[in-house]
Amino acid sequence: MPKVVDHEQRRRDIAEAVFRVIGERGMEGVSLRDVATEAGVSMGSVQHYFGTKEEMLRFALGYMRERAGVRFSAELGKLKNPSNRDHLRAILRTLLPTNSQSRQEATVSIAFFSISNGNKEFRRVLADGYSQLLAACRQQLANADLNGELQSGIDVDAEAATLFFATQGLIGPVLIGSVSTTRAMAVLDHQLDRIFVPV
Repeated sequence: MPKVVDHEQRRRDIAEAVFRVIGERGMEGVSLRDVATEAGVSMGSVQHYFGTKEEMLRFALGYMRERAGVRFSAELGKLKNPSNRDHLRAILRTLLPTNSQSRQEATVSIAFFSISNGNKEFRRVLADGYSQLLAACRQQLANADLNGELQSGIDVDAEAATLFFATQGLIGPVLIGSVSTTRAMAVLDHQLDRIFVPV
């Protein structure tokens, strides 16, 4: 009986190899051949799934977002009856490079940003990801506002943007070790304390 090949899993495995190559050598180190070597497959196998380097990178970028989403859902699943504040804090914490997987995702994301100026598709995917995350932050604040959990006079749109972009600004410093994860979360908790009514 012929072996059943999970083609989507093969594509994900190649994307994981792309992430490892970027982590070790940067975006300039990515080629179909290098990724094939990293994945432990033949060059022909990579070309079977991706005709060009750009096609491979485009899939890897989309898969990275999917992987981050799964990681966030797992983190949220650990919380018992999370409040809107808990949910929002989990979103912000998930964005920070706090473990090996999120560090890899942050490194890969920065690498894609570095080449996105000349690539409309990469810019579109990155911008769409930003929009979705910002919308998620805004939704949690809007829910909290409806439940009377926010301080009076809070501008939901402005505070969602402040929290989201403050977190984005912390990613690089945490990644290179100039700010600890503990300090980064203290900064975010300070902002949440300013916005939410004390429990």
